[in-house]
Amino acid sequence: MSIPKPDWHVLSTYDAQHLREIAMPVGGIGTGFFCLGGKGQLSDWQLMSRPHRGWRPMYAHLMLWTRQGKERKLRVLEGDLTEGLSSDFGAPQVLAGIPRMKPKGFEATYPFGRALLEDEFTPVAVAIEAFNPLIPGDTWASSLPMGLLTITLANRTAQLLEASVTLLTSNFVGFDGLGGDLKDNITEREEVEGWRGMRFAKTREEANPRFGTMVFLSDAQDVRVARRWRFRDRPWNGEALGIIDELLEKGYIADDEPDKPCPPSPQDTWDSSMSILLNLKPHEAQQVRLLICWYFPYRNLAEVGWWSGGQGESPVVRNYYATQFANATDVARQVIPRLDDLRRRTIEFVNRVVKVDAPHSFKEAALFNLTALRSHTCFRLEDGTFVGFEGCSSTGGCCHGSCTHVWNYEQATISLFPDLHRSMIESHLRHGMTPSGAQRFRLSLPVKNPTWQAAAADGQMGLVVRCYMQWKRDGDEWLKEWYPAIKSLIEFCWVPGGWDADKDGVMESVQHNTYDVEFVGPNPMCTVWYLAALAAMERMASHTGDEAFASTCRELRQKGSQWVDSHLYNGRYYVQKIQPPQGDAAPMTALSDEYRNPNPRFQVGNGCLIDQLVGQYKANRAGLGDLLDRYHIRTALEHIFRYNFRRHFRDHYNNMRTFATADESGTLICTWPDGDRPEQPIPYWGECMTGFEYQFAVLLLDYGLRKEAEAVVNAIRGRHNGANRNPFNEPECGSYYARSMASWALLEGKVSTEP
Repeated sequence: MSIPKPDWHVLSTYDAQHLREIAMPVGGIGTGFFCLGGKGQLSDWQLMSRPHRGWRPMYAHLMLWTRQGKERKLRVLEGDLTEGLSSDFGAPQVLAGIPRMKPKGFEATYPFGRALLEDEFTPVAVAIEAFNPLIPGDTWASSLPMGLLTITLANRTAQLLEASVTLLTSNFVGFDGLGGDLKDNITEREEVEGWRGMRFAKTREEANPRFGTMVFLSDAQDVRVARRWRFRDRPWNGEALGIIDELLEKGYIADDEPDKPCPPSPQDTWDSSMSILLNLKPHEAQQVRLLICWYFPYRNLAEVGWWSGGQGESPVVRNYYATQFANATDVARQVIPRLDDLRRRTIEFVNRVVKVDAPHSFKEAALFNLTALRSHTCFRLEDGTFVGFEGCSSTGGCCHGSCTHVWNYEQATISLFPDLHRSMIESHLRHGMTPSGAQRFRLSLPVKNPTWQAAAADGQMGLVVRCYMQWKRDGDEWLKEWYPAIKSLIEFCWVPGGWDADKDGVMESVQHNTYDVEFVGPNPMCTVWYLAALAAMERMASHTGDEAFASTCRELRQKGSQWVDSHLYNGRYYVQKIQPPQGDAAPMTALSDEYRNPNPRFQVGNGCLIDQLVGQYKANRAGLGDLLDRYHIRTALEHIFRYNFRRHFRDHYNNMRTFATADESGTLICTWPDGDRPEQPIPYWGECMTGFEYQFAVLLLDYGLRKEAEAVVNAIRGRHNGANRNPFNEPECGSYYARSMASWALLEGKVSTEP
């Protein structure tokens, strides 16, 4: 009997040679997550409101036991060990001496993933599936702190077979691998809606991000819980021997002192287990469901790197999801009656994606990068405000502030969860504005104490376009409320020393931007963002009856468009004219004094920049039409591909971060085809960053260059093929990088996202 096919359409299949880096997050928006690895391992237990990539508690293992007649077998339900085998004292993994199984592959259609295990030495074939609901338009259902594991056992033999699946897990409430304490932990039996298992908790409470509850439940008929093991803490790895002996003997671990309450743990914690026992007929397959729910209500903003509170203020805040549930048991109580419906609706969504008439790499990129929404890159404050880092390091957030010049690129929230998109842009309009109209492109927490005194030209203009898109979603009442703030974003461009102080429709002064430097002088990237913002503002102003302002925006857009086509287009693509300003830059527009240098560093000059037309990318998503000459746009895109796309990196020299190497392919941030690269160009010129690559690919599609678009996206997904990088994590400045969600635009309009 082989493993039956899943009830969802499989988008991507990875063979045994492409499993090493696979770690698919399982968790909701703003809840934390754990991962299902390519070999079936349960890893990356990041449930406690901060990242700790790769961390696994002492025990977090699924075990398989079988018995046929007198023959008993025990397996760790993971693929064979291949890492660390040459360590000084042998394989370092916990339970390394218990046999694993041969990995057969991994199937995925995020948020579904399935690890396949099978070999000639084990009488059953195994599939371990993980799932968390992902339903466009239903943010509540997509923000549940839970994961459902479905373990399929298929009897490969012609004989009756006894089997069990056991979850071994340490009660790690209070400890996230980085800090905390394991004292006063208890494990108790739990039953919710007919599902039985165990509950982890502490006997004391405090506002601590590592304090909370967890439940592990199964709807199987025969579930046996061991809250504590009688062989715990035996010397000379006697605990591992106890696991082996008890499981081999009877397929489950007996509870120590089953008739007494679990005492609070001393300085260390308890290790616990739950076993599901079943009988398999010859060539029969059965499924075991294991529901994991968690509730860790607090988040320490200082620990994750987003805190500017004053002395005496606590950086500990509540997560929004904590307002929806009382504890982990309550999560299970609310989820279990809805579980089949949540699964059905998620399957309907992902199956629509799989069926889209689009290249495989487009669908994979669009769907798999939604993990960024459900990683620690994003979270929600207690009042529901949706905020985001740019990405995550292994132990914290990277680049705080819901940074506009990064989040402008993503297209997933406005398409799938417009309430979250609204929340983020309203937080910028409400808390990031200054009286002059300058908008702090990074928000501070707490919001009442703004510390970031800088505006980004591309970030501010992109925010205007995002506001236009939200208005088209939400209607006139929304625009009426926010129109004055949006208008001031444009008016700030015209202040003395500002981006367009002479009001000619072209940005000339000091323009801080997503490359973390200031461009000086007219350049396509910032000015096309400006043209997009003017086009959006013109329509919003006209709709509200502010015809004079609409006329001003229209005139500036037309003048700017003509000037850019006449002066920045070199016959192949658009370039920058490096022109340091004669006077002081407007307040908040410069983060450094580099613009005072007569030969300022970190410029593009005659370079061919990958996102020179990013404003057009966003304008097209908003339906604003061409901002420049259409022939010039298409020609520029053709030349970006010609000059920046690399089929290999054997002859590429890069002084910065390396996201593509050797025989991999990718699209560079900037090249200088005529050999006139500045001595110190923009910092990231030699890198490949997927969010930039996706906006470029989408523009190629917009202007009929489909073959080139496929090459760009195929290159990205080829770099994230499971063997060398995780298919569910495209890093830039940190993992699960928000800009990678520009990939959703590859499918926009092709997938129904109605709830």
